[in-house]
Amino acid sequence: MAGPGPDPRLSALVPIWDLPERGERGPKPKYSRAEIAAAAVRLADAEGLAAVTMRRIAAELRMGTMSLYSYVPAKEHLVQLMIDEAAREYVYPLDLPRDRQLAIIDLARQGRDIAVRHSWLPAVMHRPPAIGPHAMRYVDYFLGLLGDSALDTGAKMELLALVNGFAIMYGGMQAAMAEERKRTGVTEQEQAAVQVRALVAAAASGAYPHLAAAMAAPSPARDADDIFESSLMFLVDGALAR
Repeated sequence: MAGPGPDPRLSALVPIWDLPERGERGPKPKYSRAEIAAAAVRLADAEGLAAVTMRRIAAELRMGTMSLYSYVPAKEHLVQLMIDEAAREYVYPLDLPRDRQLAIIDLARQGRDIAVRHSWLPAVMHRPPAIGPHAMRYVDYFLGLLGDSALDTGAKMELLALVNGFAIMYGGMQAAMAEERKRTGVTEQEQAAVQVRALVAAAASGAYPHLAAAMAAPSPARDADDIFESSLMFLVDGALAR
């Protein structure tokens, strides 16, 4: 007696790279997955993630919507391709650098800049993980940087997740604030001043004594890039010192 079929609830969670690509048999397909992913990324960059629908991508590629489903079985698979297409933008040296700390920091800077270019990326990173070939290269390179560290495998993966997650989140925040400045005409300095005024007012209220003490202590002025670098060093230094 045949067993139960595949659970339809889980079908979209299967990585698209585990599914046969159209054209492995029969006539050569008109489009590759890379071309479909690039079209989706261009649309998301230009109009936002909400604009990325199967119908819209099919129109961009001048094919019928049902034809697109023969390449990409579900919308979730399209998002998987988009995430991995963004990961394609990382640049790696030919040989592993000797200074692993600087190499990790470089990866984080690249991740932040990728998220700035693709402001939709943080919004899709909460999905169940499906690691594509470009993301897998990132994982492999990162683990290579930690090859001679004292961290166990779990700790190495935790550091990878922390660094990558922080970089993508920070880049997404910078992109969102830049979009707000473009929409309202408010400058970056004015945005920062509003935040500072809120903290100063809260400290002066007497309800937050620890905040008041911190605000009273001297601290050099830092811009968004300075804060990114400082926060990143806390993460990396702390992990590698274990």
